Amino acid sequence: MTEDFKSKLLTSSKITTSDEWDALYNGFPVVIALSTDELEDSFAKLNNADGYGYIATWRKNLFAFNPKLLSKRCGLIDENANLLKAARIPKK
Repeated sequence: MTEDFKSKLLTSSKITTSDEWDALYNGFPVVIALSTDELEDSFAKLNNADGYGYIATWRKNLFAFNPKLLSKRCGLIDENANLLKAARIPKK
C-alpha cells in the first residue's frame, strides 16, 4: 500500500525523490504515515531533520490526525502533494 501511495505522491511537481526520506516536498523531508499507527515512527524519522518536514497521508485520513499537534512539529500533505496543514518553520 505504501508503494501505491508513494507512486501517486511522486506524480506531483512539488515532490522529488530522496535516498534519505520517503520523498522531498519543496526541498523539505517527507515521511509517509498511512495510519495513526505509523504516526509515531514518522515523528521519530523527522526528528533527524531537526523535527521539520512533512507527513504525507491520504486526504481521507485528515480527521484521524490531530492537526494542531502536527502543525507544531511538521506539516501535512495528501497523496496529491496538496498542503493540508502548514508547518511552523523554525527560525535559524
